Amino acid sequence: MSPLSLNTDRLTLRKPEARDFDAFADFVSRDRSKWVGGPSTREEAKEGFAENLRHWDEHGYGYFHVERREDAAALGRVGIRKSNHRPEPEVAYSLYADEFEGHGYATEAAIAVRHWGYHTLGLPKLVSYIDPANIASAAVATRLNARPDGTAPGWNAHPDLTVYRHPAPEDCL
Repeated sequence: MSPLSLNTDRLTLRKPEARDFDAFADFVSRDRSKWVGGPSTREEAKEGFAENLRHWDEHGYGYFHVERREDAAALGRVGIRKSNHRPEPEVAYSLYADEFEGHGYATEAAIAVRHWGYHTLGLPKLVSYIDPANIASAAVATRLNARPDGTAPGWNAHPDLTVYRHPAPEDCL
């Protein structure tokens, strides 16, 4: 059974709840969500939010809602995704607002999620699929010591994405 929450020094990552929908819907309604298929309508946001909850039910993991511990501000979502059109489980991360960038939140949350994926879920390998134009996401992957892997199978829906391979579990203690 997966834990419903993870904690870091500054963050709480927890399985999404209905109260988290508005922050998610606001994020996907703006251009900032272009790297994750947005912008989207509120109705499309409902479908995406529900799909993430189904993913949790089916796989025991998914995107966590990320809050700053000091004030419970909704910072974004970070998690592990696996679907039929993605050949390997993916560590994925999105911050909801520009003001949250540059503080290390995405990196801190992704480190916690990756550790959980490897050492609690027992996943043997993890990747991140990143659009080459998404400089901020590539920078987070690099800080996580994930490296572009030109030999890895791509995501069929978006073959132009770069596959970043995360270090092996034993290198992420």
